[in-house]
Amino acid sequence: MAELSKINAIIRNLPKVLESLASPDPEARTRAWDDVKFLVDTGNVRYLLPHRGYLRSLLWHRLQGVRDDAWSNLELMKSVGVEGIERSLTANKDTIKWSAWRNYRNLLSLGIISFDTLREVRTSYWRLLRSRWATVRKKSWRLFVDLVKDGVFTAEDRERYKDFLRARKANVRILAWERAKELADLGFISPEELRELKDYLLELTRFESSVSKRAKRVAKALGFH
Repeated sequence: MAELSKINAIIRNLPKVLESLASPDPEARTRAWDDVKFLVDTGNVRYLLPHRGYLRSLLWHRLQGVRDDAWSNLELMKSVGVEGIERSLTANKDTIKWSAWRNYRNLLSLGIISFDTLREVRTSYWRLLRSRWATVRKKSWRLFVDLVKDGVFTAEDRERYKDFLRARKANVRILAWERAKELADLGFISPEELRELKDYLLELTRFESSVSKRAKRVAKALGFH
């Protein structure tokens, strides 16, 4: 009886519940997601079907907290039958695109996107590696190693990677070089190819700066002098 009463209360207040999914208040969002999950778990998915487009839009909401909560409820969205989630992997805004790519393993495990399709859209990831958002750029380079490990990027993509090793912007070039040893260990690029490009790394060591210090550490790790 208590369960039925709760279900009826959620259905009666569903517009407010859905609105709270986009609230700036994290606690309000958590309560709202719990209510949505309760509807799904009790077999009342039909009440959410007209709102699938809205649920999908939360994945590219302007507030990061709203986006993060939506992505953490990806399995719930699949249960409701939300479609078009994979489009966020090729979004125009880097922050939205990053939210999607950082969840690529969940997208694969839930069957929302196939591995072949992920490979097809991988070119959209390159822009994240030179994003104007420093945080996005740094995190994207860390995730790039995982994408190589999982076979999303392969040796056939190394020429594009070399472009980053030669990048004009120092803050992009150093991030590429900081992943060079890991990528060489994975066989993505050979030590010989890195040696051929070492002048682009050593160039970064010539002026005193935070980038210079990082470049010196990388050069030492790679055995470049």
